[in-house]
Amino acid sequence: MATKKVTSLKKSTTSKKTGVSQKTVKTKKPLTKQTTTAPRPSAIKSVKRPPSHISSAAVGAAAVGGAAAAGAVAVAGAPAELGSLQDRLGRLQESLLLNEARQEMGDIESGLSMLPAEVEALRTRGYVFRSFLDQKLRVLAEQWDETRDRVAQEIDRRTRDLEMDASAAESALRQAASGGSAAIGRASSTIDTLEHKVGAAQSAVEALYENVQTNLQQCRTQIEQIRWLLDQVDEATFELYPAEDPVLAVRAQYMKSKKDGPEGVLLVTDERLIFEQKEEVTTKKVLFIATEKEKLQETLFAVTVGQIEEVKTSQKGFLGSKQLLDIVFTSDADLSGVTMRVIGADNDEWAALIGRVRSGEIANERTSPKDETAVEAARKAPTKCTTCGATLDVEIVRGMREIKCDYCGSIIRL
Repeated sequence: MATKKVTSLKKSTTSKKTGVSQKTVKTKKPLTKQTTTAPRPSAIKSVKRPPSHISSAAVGAAAVGGAAAAGAVAVAGAPAELGSLQDRLGRLQESLLLNEARQEMGDIESGLSMLPAEVEALRTRGYVFRSFLDQKLRVLAEQWDETRDRVAQEIDRRTRDLEMDASAAESALRQAASGGSAAIGRASSTIDTLEHKVGAAQSAVEALYENVQTNLQQCRTQIEQIRWLLDQVDEATFELYPAEDPVLAVRAQYMKSKKDGPEGVLLVTDERLIFEQKEEVTTKKVLFIATEKEKLQETLFAVTVGQIEEVKTSQKGFLGSKQLLDIVFTSDADLSGVTMRVIGADNDEWAALIGRVRSGEIANERTSPKDETAVEAARKAPTKCTTCGATLDVEIVRGMREIKCDYCGSIIRL
């Protein structure tokens, strides 16, 4: 009896397997027929529509893409390719309006109307250098007056041409929706051409105002540098002399060793080179995490520009990441020299700036003359100590406000 039960179970298993196999054969035939029939209406409804922010022309392209995805079922991989073409055309429908160029035109208009007032505000705060800014903004305004209409006309012309090309691309995509792989290839080529033309139009329009835009941005940067300079002077621990005028400042690090040193602000005036430490330092750590910090702010050196003997530039670190200024002072200075790492600026430009200040060439950038009263006082500096009568063998250089007698230690104000 046990043997019979086993036999019965084996037959049952074979029968079930056979039944599954037969059902599989029967279900394949209808599926094969379905792939050759026309798509059902529900297939068209399932095509993904573009977001509402797409332009009306792009919506038309989306409808074309929907029909394309429905009619291309007979082509292997066609729905995905048509969807990609539809997305590209939708993006191009927005780009062909050249809205980026229109926005940049507005930025130029805004800058040319506002920057002169910003420069005037800096003059009111006492900044007397970079006289070229006023003239530069006037010239840019004149150039823009001559260019503005031409740019607007070119944008309109290019947009009209691109809209015609976009219509051709829509037509090609519509044909691809009901055609085969060859029609999809033609649609792809047409959209490639449109994409190229949009890029060329953007470049051509930008070239018309690129010079004005670049110089205007440079003015913005220079104005921001001045504003930051004056903010640093207002917050400084040192005082400027009555006739001393700040020229420029930069974030910097005083390299007291090859790898480290205090960070702060390197400031050059028409009379002195000053470094003020200005940073937060960690005073307490717990498990390598800073729990207490202290702000340090003090003047570490102030050397008259007449005591600057030489300025050299160098780059160290990985790929020259550290831009260094090696500044050598004359023998009568308190320091023999310093090495400064400028941060966020070009050390060659700073070396050139210090050189212009040192030679007096910076005076050509003044908007108002130097206070002659203070200059004359330096010229009439005493040659003898007013306390002990010793002869003062000190060279008077620009920026000096006092002389110390080496014999008695008296301080003689200039």
